[in-house]
Amino acid sequence: MSAGRTGGKGETVSDENDKENESPAYRSGRLWGALHTLRVLGGVPMKGKLAHDSRLRMAERQPGLHIPRQLNKATKHLVAARRRGARHGKAADEVLKAVLESIPGDGGFPQTYDAAQRKEFRDGFRAQKGTYAAAYRALLR
Repeated sequence: MSAGRTGGKGETVSDENDKENESPAYRSGRLWGALHTLRVLGGVPMKGKLAHDSRLRMAERQPGLHIPRQLNKATKHLVAARRRGARHGKAADEVLKAVLESIPGDGGFPQTYDAAQRKEFRDGFRAQKGTYAAAYRALLR
């Protein structure tokens, strides 16, 4: 996440540790970005990437349906990443920790987002995906 980004409610978010100022939609988008990265680390083929526009649109429109489905698959991708080697496994461990920390306290996600929330979701996804792309570039091929 970049310094000085504006959160969903207009607050300025200073760094990654200031997550309480993120809107739920932005935070869900970051979670989708982490789930995408976990899948890639596990070796999911390109057609299965959560970053594809169609998959991203589905998730931002119906987070209550699509995010839990991907959460259910997270440990499978963790195991697959570990089988790819120690570097993939360590990266997947770090990403899974972020996934777990991003799940709302009540464990639920809204069934739908309005247009503004969908934009926040997409912004959160792009920010998280970019962070992981920089951190794990060599492993995400």
